[in-house]
Amino acid sequence: MKVSGMDTAVVQKDLAFPVAEYERRFKAVRHGIAERGLDLLVISIPENMCYVSGYNTNGYQAAQYLLIPSDGDPIHITRAIEEVNVRVSAWFERSTSYMDHESPVELLAQTIQDMGYANAAIGFEKTAWFFTIANYERLKELLPNAKFQDGSMIVDPIRAIKSEYELDYIRQAARIADAGMEAGINQVRAGANENEIAAEIQRVVTLMGSEYPGAPIFVTSGVRTSHAHATWSGRTVLEGDPVLLEISGNVRRYSAALMRTSVAKPASRELEKMEDVSRRALENMLEAIRPDRPLGEVWSVWSKTVADGGFEGRFKRTGYSIGVNYPPDWGEGHILSFKRGETRVLRPNMTFHIPSIVKVFGTADVGTSETIRITETGCEILTNMKRQLYVR
Repeated sequence: MKVSGMDTAVVQKDLAFPVAEYERRFKAVRHGIAERGLDLLVISIPENMCYVSGYNTNGYQAAQYLLIPSDGDPIHITRAIEEVNVRVSAWFERSTSYMDHESPVELLAQTIQDMGYANAAIGFEKTAWFFTIANYERLKELLPNAKFQDGSMIVDPIRAIKSEYELDYIRQAARIADAGMEAGINQVRAGANENEIAAEIQRVVTLMGSEYPGAPIFVTSGVRTSHAHATWSGRTVLEGDPVLLEISGNVRRYSAALMRTSVAKPASRELEKMEDVSRRALENMLEAIRPDRPLGEVWSVWSKTVADGGFEGRFKRTGYSIGVNYPPDWGEGHILSFKRGETRVLRPNMTFHIPSIVKVFGTADVGTSETIRITETGCEILTNMKRQLYVR
């Protein structure tokens, strides 16, 4: 199905990267397909589609697929209204689309059949959030002779190591996050409203060039700082309240994130201690980072520092891969995270957001974070905001 006028429309390209960068990625994905013994890979994770082809849309709630054969031309399948985005943002434009009264799964099955893979070994990203069980079962009915296999984690590990082009966008995003954090901290005072703080952060990062983030700005105050992933709620900041800010900048869908804690004076000794432990745990962790070291070992450095400081240091991961993203997440934690027992090792040009959070459940959270790049000898800190408890 084609949209009327699409074939003759003049579309100005807006590629995020040179074609050679996409070709490098495509070659690596093809290598992964061959290693799995697949004839065809069907990608449905939005970040993976963007990474491989450049195709960019926030309309991924509708079914869309990128079909990559072991040999031959790839093809996008999109909702008809999205096909223009293939023309604009993807480095290859072969596509087909469905109207809203048509079945995307039936079009997927027909496309696979037309490509000659109805009896082939087909990989699907079983970890995808947007490829439903119902669609998978219907596809198996439509292609009864196909050999369906798990094609998850073919593209994702390739994404973990960033190119210089990607690092440039992440560095730009880090500068935006720095500016947004400074703006947010400057709004903190007794009598301020969480919404006012969030609005100023959003104003600054948008004017600095940030696209919409993969997750919302996190602005919480008082006891609400202990509510995981809470956002602004209109609460008024009181004297002595901690204010926990976690934000990201986003450039060409690449993010850098940053967390700091402020307090509407006076600051209690307990908050000062929590910030000190949070900061020291992060700094000890950063010093422990080096290539070829297992992520679980580095996590243990953080955990021990927090526990030695008198707080709970066992319950969570502390840091996750960060890069290309769409809502609902700005991270790539499903690819790689600093957590207990993680035996995979660090490699140069991996990028991570590392939030070091000290919790007193039901009372407050205090946190400090950085976005970093793994280097040949340690790490480069990409964000650039002084680590301290900001008393306002």
